[in-house]
Amino acid sequence: DCLSIPDHVVRVKRHCSVSLRYQDERGRARHWQHLPPHLAELLQHEVDHLDGILMTQRASGPDAVRPIEEHAALVGAGRPKPRLSLERISEAARSIDSVFRASPQFECDTLNDTLGCRLTLKVEAANPIRSFKGRGADYFVHKNGVARPFVCASAGNWGQALAYAARARGGSLVVFAAVNANPLKVERMRRFGADVRLLGEDFDAAKHAARAYAEQTGAWMVEDGKEPEISEGAGSIAVELLAEGAAFDAVFVPLGNGALLNGIARWMKAASPATRIIGVCAEGADCMRRSFVAGSPVEGRAATIADGIGVRVPVPEAVSDMRGIVDEVRLVSDLEIIDAMRLLYTHLGQLVEPAGAAGVAAVMAAREEFANAQVATVLCGGNVTDQQVRDWIVTI
Repeated sequence: DCLSIPDHVVRVKRHCSVSLRYQDERGRARHWQHLPPHLAELLQHEVDHLDGILMTQRASGPDAVRPIEEHAALVGAGRPKPRLSLERISEAARSIDSVFRASPQFECDTLNDTLGCRLTLKVEAANPIRSFKGRGADYFVHKNGVARPFVCASAGNWGQALAYAARARGGSLVVFAAVNANPLKVERMRRFGADVRLLGEDFDAAKHAARAYAEQTGAWMVEDGKEPEISEGAGSIAVELLAEGAAFDAVFVPLGNGALLNGIARWMKAASPATRIIGVCAEGADCMRRSFVAGSPVEGRAATIADGIGVRVPVPEAVSDMRGIVDEVRLVSDLEIIDAMRLLYTHLGQLVEPAGAAGVAAVMAAREEFANAQVATVLCGGNVTDQQVRDWIVTI
């Protein structure tokens, strides 16, 4: 595809994936594992240039050398076309409401000693809605305006975020939530101006009701994980994580609808491709992991205390976005999540909700694998009720 054979393209045979050891611009040793096929091809192609090997020497199969007029059909159609834009992620990092930007990120020495690694914590609870979702909501509303009323489904944090962003610009929002939704989150959604309606036994049942409402009223159904601006707003977290030049071996990201994971992964894989991007699902809500493995949406169940990642029906666009930028998805149990919540309270004095502690739970479960490594995770929410604090975090 580099046109070293004038007016032709050539079908070649190469390894479908390679791994690469290299030094970055600061001389640090990096290991980029299992490059996706399109990048593995590019790397091998460039090595061939250095070795003086032409594409025709790698030609494979009958009619391997084809006229340049067939370039678009033969080459362009096979290239991945990311839905999420690096330019818009960069814009979001500069333009979203300042209350959500520059969230605290730091290492805790005593926590590092306990986990056996260097863990950077990105604390996304120190803002008016106590979660990362304000980034994506603010960027979405910034790009699309409030001419139409909004409707969404939420376990609580997304509804707060969209309500906050819509209210700031004079818009309106109806939120559908499950009948057993976290009462603290429901009260806070209403406080930010949302019309909250409780329908259905879980998040995905509430989402079905929200879609029906949108069809009946013409309101804009704003689906977390589907609208690209939401993921791009969340990607601003990765911009900040790398702003000081860190070289992370892995980043563990809680995985619900996928906006947080995909936004972070899109930026990380461009700016720090050797960093492993690991999504973390709850064992009782593993449909996104199964969808990732299958490469297409697989429905499941939602039986977990981590309501923020308790997804039963995947968003197809979010599953597609994961391809080529997410390395793996792991599972953690509710008991492991509770242990992580207690650990964060003990070492940081930080109250983190179950979904927000999922990344730390995964790091705890992988102590030996990531011993002495430099890793990061996002404490993506801190909306916990007094009863949940008593039940899970502080024994009185």
